[in-house]
Amino acid sequence: SKETLKDVSFDVRKSEMIGLIGESGAGKTTIFDLILRLFQPSSGKILLDGKHISEINLADMREKISYVSQDAFLINNTIENNIGFFDESISKDDIVKASKEAHIYDFIKTLPEGFKTVVGERGVRLSAGQRQRISIARALAKKPEILLLDEATSALDNESEVEIQKVIEQLKGDMTIFVIAHRLSIVMDSDKLFVIENGKITEKGTPQELLEDKESYFYKMYNIRK
Repeated sequence: SKETLKDVSFDVRKSEMIGLIGESGAGKTTIFDLILRLFQPSSGKILLDGKHISEINLADMREKISYVSQDAFLINNTIENNIGFFDESISKDDIVKASKEAHIYDFIKTLPEGFKTVVGERGVRLSAGQRQRISIARALAKKPEILLLDEATSALDNESEVEIQKVIEQLKGDMTIFVIAHRLSIVMDSDKLFVIENGKITEKGTPQELLEDKESYFYKMYNIRK
């Protein structure tokens, strides 16, 4: 019954990394929902290479986009099937490559059954960090052009967060990445950073540019957490 986003306007170039920060409920995930076409905007346009996304075949578009949430969803099956997710277009080589990109390959190789290891219901036999990296491997196995990471490190310990930070750093430049994060260390390498407050973009720029303004939300949050 009320607007979630108001006057939100920005442009993103291919292979840029975009950071989105702001308080819970500010509208960050709604931006992801609009990109994924889970909702239609009540006004305005979302353009992909200059074409309105409503004119693009939904299935084709979603093939190019991968999404990782803070809740790693795994099924009671093998690691291989959790990464490939029964998609016949994804080969074993794709699964291995994605696991290496997600920094989970070395761990998998230590397991007696390797990729054939069954993870248990919701991945109960793995740590939270391992589950999340398998989720990221699944997202990468389909070779997306756009990767959406929605609080992908919020439930992790510091060591696991560092591992996923390495994943993001290595992927940067290979695909367009959007990152929602409360932990600012995750977005410090962003090409552009947007601060969302009450459904509006109140600050935008590189992290370094925003840190130069001592009155900015980003500067204050950065220094609180140091």
